[in-house]
Amino acid sequence: MVVKPTLRARQAADTRRLLIVTARDLFTERGFAATSIEEIIQRAGVAKGALYHHFSGKNELFRAVYDAVQADAVAGVMTAALAETEPWVAVRAGLAAFLDVCLEPAFRRIVVLDSVAVLQQDVWDGGIEHNELPMLRTVLAPLVAAELLPGVGVEPLVHVALGGLYGAALFIARSRDPHRARGEVDGVLDALIAGLQARFATPPT
Repeated sequence: MVVKPTLRARQAADTRRLLIVTARDLFTERGFAATSIEEIIQRAGVAKGALYHHFSGKNELFRAVYDAVQADAVAGVMTAALAETEPWVAVRAGLAAFLDVCLEPAFRRIVVLDSVAVLQQDVWDGGIEHNELPMLRTVLAPLVAAELLPGVGVEPLVHVALGGLYGAALFIARSRDPHRARGEVDGVLDALIAGLQARFATPPT
C-alpha cells in the first residue's frame, strides 16, 4: 500500500524547494557572502521561521543549493557519456559536457568559486565528492574494464581525474573570458587523451 504524503508534508516540501531555488538564484547573482537570509526569505515570500524550520542557517541552505547544482551537472555528464558505446568516445563526451557546465553561472559561482570557503570542513572531511566520484567511476570504469589502460586501477584513475576536473573548472571560472578558457582546456584534454591512447596502444617492448 502506497501512503500518500499529507497536505502539510507536501506544503513543507514545496517551501523547502522554493527556498533552495530562491537561494540558488541569489547565490548565483551575488555570491554567498553578499546574500543575506533576509533577502532570501523576502524574495521567496516566506517567514524567517519557515527557513529555520528546514535549515539551521545560511550555510546549511548553501549546502542544499550546492547539492542541487551538482546533481544537475552530474546528470548532464552522465547523459552525454552513457549515450556513447565506445569507451574513449564516452569519456570525451562526458568531459565535454562537464566543461560546458563550467560555463553555467550557477555552477561557476556556487560550486567552483564559493563552495570551498563555505564548505571548508566538508572539503577537509572529503564530504563534497559524493557526486563527482560516482560520476567519474561510471565514465572511466569502461576504459579499465575494456583493458584500454593496462595496469591502471579505477580508484586511482578517478581520483586523479577529479583533481584535473577541479583544476579545469577553477581555470574556467576565474578567467576573464570563460569561453576561451574552456576551449584551451579542451585542447589540453584532447592532447592528454591522444597521449594515453598512443601510450597504451603500443605494446611494451
